[in-house]
Amino acid sequence: MNQWDIQDADRELRSAQRKKKWKERETKFWKAFLFTEDGKPKSGFVLYTFCLSFVFLAFYLLAFLFLVDGLQPYVRELPVLAGNLVTSLACSLVGVALSWVVHLLMKDKRLMLGGHIWLCIYAAACMIYMMLLLRQKEAIQAFLVFYAWFVLVPVSLGTVCAALLYRKDYTPKVRPAQEQPWQKYVNRR
Repeated sequence: MNQWDIQDADRELRSAQRKKKWKERETKFWKAFLFTEDGKPKSGFVLYTFCLSFVFLAFYLLAFLFLVDGLQPYVRELPVLAGNLVTSLACSLVGVALSWVVHLLMKDKRLMLGGHIWLCIYAAACMIYMMLLLRQKEAIQAFLVFYAWFVLVPVSLGTVCAALLYRKDYTPKVRPAQEQPWQKYVNRR
């Protein structure tokens, strides 16, 4: 065998190992959505936040569907930038209000933040896909303007509010130190 054959074989081996490693990572990620023998989800948090993200997505879409047309007579006289800002913030506030209600109702305070993190993942995937799909500078610029007003502002505002609510209500679980019977005589207060 010559030097080129050895390099090609080595390159193919590394490529096969890399593909195997990514395949394992992929199956590990999707295993979080599977169920155990008892019928319980392996990762309840991932599954619940994934489903909750679709609820948030539906509410954001409904807010835009109804509020954009409803606010049009009021923002028609404003400059385009101000009108878009008012519309985007109004729809964002509907999502934030829903997040706040869900945060109050849910016992696990991480769920709302997790749902918004999923929304951030969807938004990033949507932007990457559209950038690859459009390819023309003018089309990408027009899409980014639309993306900023109708995706970036609501999702980022909702995520920031969810993070602040989670931080406010987060209480770390501290296990009480178990005192030994002899310690109550040594450590007098």
